[in-house]
Amino acid sequence: MSDANHARDGVQSGPSMSQNPADDGQRLEGILVQCQADLAGQDGLDPRLLLERRLKDAGITLSDEQMTAALARLGV
Repeated sequence: MSDANHARDGVQSGPSMSQNPADDGQRLEGILVQCQADLAGQDGLDPRLLLERRLKDAGITLSDEQMTAALARLGV
């Protein structure tokens, strides 16, 4: 009989993000890329609200200066 019922070696058993944790800087970079893509695809989105929501979802808090810099990178 085959070993198909047994766990296979080399098969991902958890989310890849949990295997390679990113620091807050890397997570912020990813969020900015996501926001840029969202803003490019839709008119009428508020960049600040979009960024604030994504940051809150990720558990990242930015200072006022950091938020201003992040919004500037989004072209706001």
